[in-house]
Amino acid sequence: MACLVKVTLVVILAVVAANAAQSDQFCMADTKKCTARFSGYKYVTSEIADLTTQLLDQSFDFLFLSTAFNQHFKDRPGFEKLYRNIADKAWSDAITLMKYQSKRGQRAMLNPDYKYAQHELRSLADPMIAEEHSSLKLAMEYEKLVAEVTHAIHKKSSVAHQHPAQYDPDVAHFFDEKIVIGRSDSVRKLTGYVHQLDGILNDDSYTRDMGLHLFDQYLKTVE
Repeated sequence: MACLVKVTLVVILAVVAANAAQSDQFCMADTKKCTARFSGYKYVTSEIADLTTQLLDQSFDFLFLSTAFNQHFKDRPGFEKLYRNIADKAWSDAITLMKYQSKRGQRAMLNPDYKYAQHELRSLADPMIAEEHSSLKLAMEYEKLVAEVTHAIHKKSSVAHQHPAQYDPDVAHFFDEKIVIGRSDSVRKLTGYVHQLDGILNDDSYTRDMGLHLFDQYLKTVE
């Protein structure tokens, strides 16, 4: 029995060594094939590049929006801080995605032709557009849109998708841990802000301005 086990082990090791040799020869024959890419990552490469691009756009958009409140609403430092934090988070997530692309054997990619035109915020630097309530609702919708894109990538890489070849648990876990949860928290928070501000704006004109001021001070404290 011991002899049989040894023979079996030798055979297994020989097969593994042969496969490794074939793999090395294949890689040595074409250096471009020597990458860290594997599993179903190739099926979400373009989507991740799109999302990375959108996050960078979002970062710049909210920087412009934050600047608009700083320049035209001198008494709105809370809104300025809120939108600056959203910009910083989008930037951080974009860098995280770039690093993940590299980790999975893909050069960090962007798609300059990709844009959610209907959620373009750079125009909000115009003081006629940069208004507390409308900008807050648009920020919430922007975050929801990005969250839905991340969910779509997660679904495509998870067992929920109908194409087994696209399954990539590493991608699904990465999005769970780094992107999805943070976006859900942001959407929930912004939705709460919208409803709080709705209540303030429905008050009479004598208390409306004071309510906006206090709400802005609240944002300055909690953000």
